[in-house]
Amino acid sequence: MFFLDFFARLIRILIEAVSLAMMVRMIIPFFKNPEESRLYLFTSLLTEPFIAPVRFLMVKFNLLQDSPIDWSFTITYILLAMVSGMLPIL
Repeated sequence: MFFLDFFARLIRILIEAVSLAMMVRMIIPFFKNPEESRLYLFTSLLTEPFIAPVRFLMVKFNLLQDSPIDWSFTITYILLAMVSGMLPIL
């Protein structure tokens, strides 16, 4: 039982770190050119493995492709929040 609790807490911490990186990635372009920011590059490298599968599925099923909003980013953030919210149930 201890192992499952520890594992759930570890996953929750990782999800929160990725969610924070996603927020930083979203905010940086408002203040600085993203191509010049090392922090933006770091957050992109950290978050893209989570966003890419959602983006792939959206392209495959042709969902919201004409929208100016990056819905894959938003959907990934919501999915991470849902997974994080479900972890205490385990």
